[in-house]
Amino acid sequence: MGVTVIEELPKKGFLKFRQDQLFQVRKLFNLEKPGRVKEAIELLREWLEKQDHFNKKDFSDVYLELLLITSKGSVERAKSRIDKLCTYRTIWPHFFTAIDVYSFKEDFKTFNSLILPEVTEDYSRVNIFKINSNVPLQADLVLTYIKFSIILCEYCKLHDYPSGFIIVLDYQDVNLLDLLAILSPAQLQQMINLYMEGFGMRIRGIHLVTTSKVSDHLIMLLKQVLSKKLSNRIHVHRNHESLYDFIPKKILPADYGGDAVHMSEMRDDFFKELSTKEHMEYMKEIQSATVDLKKKPKDSSIDEMVMTGSFRSLSVD
Repeated sequence: MGVTVIEELPKKGFLKFRQDQLFQVRKLFNLEKPGRVKEAIELLREWLEKQDHFNKKDFSDVYLELLLITSKGSVERAKSRIDKLCTYRTIWPHFFTAIDVYSFKEDFKTFNSLILPEVTEDYSRVNIFKINSNVPLQADLVLTYIKFSIILCEYCKLHDYPSGFIIVLDYQDVNLLDLLAILSPAQLQQMINLYMEGFGMRIRGIHLVTTSKVSDHLIMLLKQVLSKKLSNRIHVHRNHESLYDFIPKKILPADYGGDAVHMSEMRDDFFKELSTKEHMEYMKEIQSATVDLKKKPKDSSIDEMVMTGSFRSLSVD
């Protein structure tokens, strides 16, 4: 069975790509030489067939190519990524239950979360998470958000081709003390593991937007679960304007003084794509990508801390 590599990135759909993005991102991860992507996918397929503990092995060529991209072109890292993500689906099934993005309709009164359609100059994808004003923060906010964000992550895992990710945490309209009261290092560790170790988010910057004087306390909490290298990529902004030093104004929503449409309009367009029959069926199908823990090798790359619930600082690419 032959391998099909991506010839060009889509020109239609919610996610937009720069004209040279396919080549430049491949070049960044040493995948630009003819035949290199195909060879890497073949190696992944051969490895997958030998993994008796996998309950799903028939991942598409597109999925495997994008897995390579989020693994910086490394076949060995791609093996580790897919093994970890399938294991997380097995040991943390409560995070992977959501399929319909509109099932979170009531939760949107508390938060807004969006992947911007346009990328930055260096092909990074921007994700904005904003907590709305004048809403009480429930204890299950983090769990709810993880379940919601997995829908976004699964979509990007199949459709995006970024060099990395930029995270914007907009807490301007929330009392950070209320937020800190519902956060725990253990839960944050699980969330970061899912995003970085499972979905392979190469985080190039974390931008915290807040005027609160207790922002240092939030940063201290984040540093408990992030490596020093990634902790140094945390930036605090007192207003939207300073974001322009890191994210082009032209791709930011009008809500942030940007040149693009309002966040609500972007979200409506994105959610229409997330709620198509094709994506909903894919979300159901990908839930079967789990592992049989009884067959899983004991010398697997999954850390013991995943099983025990302890946590450590994560490294960063």
